[in-house]
This record gives sequence, C-alpha cells and structure tokens, in this order.
Amino acid sequence: MKMEKIRFFLNGKDVETEIEEGEILLHTLRERFRITSVKEGCSIGECGACTVLIENRPFYSCLTLSSKVRNRNVKTVEFLGREGLHPIQESFIRHGAVQCGYCTPGMLLSAYSLLLRNKTPTVEEVKKAISGNLCRCTGYVQIVDAIIDASSKITERMDDQQIPDRGCLSKDEILNLLASTENSLIIAGGTDLLISLREKKDAKKFIDVTSCKELKGIEKGVGKIFIGATTTHTEISESQILLNKANSLRMASESVGSPQIRNMGTIGGNIVNGSPAADTVPALLIHDARCILESKDGKRLLPLENFIFAPYRTRIERGELLLGVEIDELDGFEEGYVKVAKREALAISRVSFAYAIKEKDGFFEELRLAIGSVTPSPFRARKFEERLRGKERDKRIVEEACSILFEEIRRLSGDRPSYRYKFPVLRDLITSRLGR
Repeated sequence: MKMEKIRFFLNGKDVETEIEEGEILLHTLRERFRITSVKEGCSIGECGACTVLIENRPFYSCLTLSSKVRNRNVKTVEFLGREGLHPIQESFIRHGAVQCGYCTPGMLLSAYSLLLRNKTPTVEEVKKAISGNLCRCTGYVQIVDAIIDASSKITERMDDQQIPDRGCLSKDEILNLLASTENSLIIAGGTDLLISLREKKDAKKFIDVTSCKELKGIEKGVGKIFIGATTTHTEISESQILLNKANSLRMASESVGSPQIRNMGTIGGNIVNGSPAADTVPALLIHDARCILESKDGKRLLPLENFIFAPYRTRIERGELLLGVEIDELDGFEEGYVKVAKREALAISRVSFAYAIKEKDGFFEELRLAIGSVTPSPFRARKFEERLRGKERDKRIVEEACSILFEEIRRLSGDRPSYRYKFPVLRDLITSRLGR
C-alpha cells in the first residue's frame, strides 16, 4: 500500500505521521495517535460520535480523508481538557448531560464550535448546532441546558494560529491529472462518495480538489452570480450575496444534512452526484443555472436542466471538471424552499420544491417552480408556471393548477404508488406557499 506523510496541527501541536492512500481521519487519530475519544459509530456520517473540529468547524472524521487535513488545525475533545475540566465539560456534569459517554466528546466539540461563534445562543440555535450528534440515553433537554449554561462562562475567542500554505492543486494541474490518470475520481466533500465506495469495497485513486482556489467562492457579476464547485453548503447558507439575490438556494443549502455535512459537502458534489433528492438543484433550476465544465479540450456551458438526465446520471464527460455554476439574480422576487423529510436533520427529502414569485397588484406577474424528490431528476414545472402567469394569487386558483403539475410529473416518471402520499402533500404545501 502506498504511504504518504502528512503534517498538521493536532490539539495545538505540530505533528507528522505516515498515512495510507485513502485513509480516513478517524483511523489516523485512533490508530496512529491513540486518541480514542474519537469513536466509530455509524461510519456513514449520521451519529456524530466521530466528530472533530477542523479549523473550529465540526466534521465527521469517518468521512474525512486524512490527506485533507494536511497543514490544517484539528481538535479533539482532549483540546478542551488541557488545563483541567473546561467550562463546557463542567456544565455537562452539573446538568447530568452525560450517561454512557459514547456521544459526549462529539457533542462537546459541536457545542464548543457554536460558543466560539455565538456567546448567547438561543435554544433553537443550540439544537441546530448539535443536530448532527445523536444521543441515545441522556436525552437532549439536559444537553441543551448545559450548553446554554456554559455560554456565559466561555471567554475564548477564535484562535488565529497560522496555517501555512497547503500546497493546493491548481485547476490546470487537476485537468492534467484527469487526462492522464485512469479510473481516478474527483473528491471534494466526499460525504456521499466515500459511503458508496465503502459499500462496494471499491478502492479508487482520488484527486482531491477541495483546496483549489479557482473552484471556491461566490462572486457577484452583472445580473449573475458565480458559485465555485467546492463552495460548501455552510458557505452558501451564510452568504449575504445569496441572501439578497438567491435566497431559495441559501435556504436549500441550510437544510442539507447536519452542521458537519454542511461544513464538508459542496454544491459541486450535490450536482454531480445527480440524486433525485438533491436539495440545491430545485433552487438552482429556478435561477436558470448553467454548469461550467472544462477539460484539456476546452470549456463548455451546459444548462443544469440538461446536465442531470437520470437518477445519479449526468452529462459530465471523461476528463471534465465542474468548475462551478452560474445563476441569474432574481430581483424583486419572493423566494422560498420547502422540504419534507422524516426528521428535521440528517434526512433525505421525500418531497421538495423551490419557488420564486413576482407579484403585482395581487396577480402573478412572474412565477418559477422546480420540484425535487418526485421524478427521476428535479425539474422546472414550466406548464404549471404558464398556467398561473397573469392569474390572481389565490389559493383556489393555485390548487386547481396543481392538476397540470401532476400531469407533468406522471409524464416524466409514470404512475407510482408513492404518489398517493406525495401528491396531496405537494398540493397542500404549494397551495399554502403560493396562494393567498
């Protein structure tokens, strides 16, 4: 097995170790550094027992390649206990927020990350921050109380430990590797890819594009916005540009997975994975998103509507790299994103839709609607849009137009048993959001 050296900061110390190709951070911390507070639970990024902080953001170490932390700042719960019990640890004890303790290290780190950024969190903000950490015996009331209590005792600030240049690949280097390497896979967040490969017991050579500066960021142009492929869901959900110009996309990214998944997962991965339930795709569709693709042979622009053509199937070609997406601003529109799932966090959508409405004197001047999780791939409901354009914004009229929408859905995917549940849910939610 090919080995490589990595150097990074671990709990404030500069460390170095050898890792195997494709090794995950959970294994590196437990087996190479003997840090056993980092637990293996589900191995698919749901339980949170493996949570660590990377540059003070929670990540699932079971889904993080060790090579990704080169020259980065990693913290485990041992960081909190360097000089005796940390105020958060004391608060957990005081409130009885610990029983078996298996989930506690990850829970403490998620809480610490929150309190570094927000010294006075609300109960809802605490619940959201720990939504990626499951507890099966203590119950969440004591945990939430402990975090709220500890918030007044945290005086630490975000540390400014200098992280050296990570030696990231350039876009041209990535394209050269894609052209010259057989059976290699692009990896960014890896939150879906690593699980899929693990289930297949399939070892692949990865080309890690996470740190490529040319693929990251949100840039506003004239009437358009560029979003780099490796921009994370956290970065999108916190973007002021998108809050003002593409709020449905910001809302969609905010609904993805858990804080850990949002810190890891990227918009490019959400698109290229091609899932029918991809959260960001309906929001991108109502903004007429274009995928920007490049290979050694050149660059091309492809509408997202044509890019995903079947479940988990896209039109990306061998040797091509998704650079990002370009979307249109929607000035003067009311936007929203609605998702129905089995639970609040860490759940795949059963039904989802994004909408944008421009209203004038109580009538639909312009309307855009895209549906996810109902057809083989998300789609723009253009016939539904046409039916309501110029009509009064009235619940009864919207509900009647849903029959056109359901015809579109059946045309794309036939009749399915799940529609007995999904159609009434979709009708009621669309009517309540679009109607008056």
